[in-house]
Amino acid sequence: MRPLTLIYGGESHYENYCRALDDAGMRCVVSDCVAELSTYHALLLPGGGDFQNNTLPESEREVIAAFIRLGRPIFGICRGMQALNLYFGGTLYDYVPRHQRSGSDILHKTYARGMLAQLLGSTPVVNSNHHQAVARLGRELTVCQWAPDGVVEGVFHRRLPVLGVQWHPERQSFALRRGDAADAAPIWRWFASEAIRCFGEKTV
Repeated sequence: MRPLTLIYGGESHYENYCRALDDAGMRCVVSDCVAELSTYHALLLPGGGDFQNNTLPESEREVIAAFIRLGRPIFGICRGMQALNLYFGGTLYDYVPRHQRSGSDILHKTYARGMLAQLLGSTPVVNSNHHQAVARLGRELTVCQWAPDGVVEGVFHRRLPVLGVQWHPERQSFALRRGDAADAAPIWRWFASEAIRCFGEKTV
């Protein structure tokens, strides 16, 4: 059985996330329902709009808390990484310059260490298109990737299978892999392996 991931959201433009999960050997359901969360192997927090007043919506806080209690992996992408930082008590800058462009991604070099360096290399080029960014880092989160201007691009929890990246790996992996940026497929495979490990299951 392939691990089942909840993409937490009520919108419909998650095709790239679903495709990347499928290519990594996972299934997914898109839902903002907070019931029966124990049926999922993992949680994906996707990109989206900005947060207001450094406040994480209570329903989203509830979902994150449930997966942490269950000991199941969480992967936050762009807004999703910001949600994780808020959940663990951190704060956000409302606006960082030079990390967005209307209608398309910016590409820029980053520096990585730890697990992300093992997966992507020490200086991976990634995409960028966001307004907010990590200001004060949340409790027990470690910065594992950052941009040349100091903007945090990746965080990892010290004890839990919780990873967040500020960029969009679904837009530079598998069918959408691009020659001018790092191949992000290893991140998706890590996520799938964590889901399998937590449940002691094997894919078929």
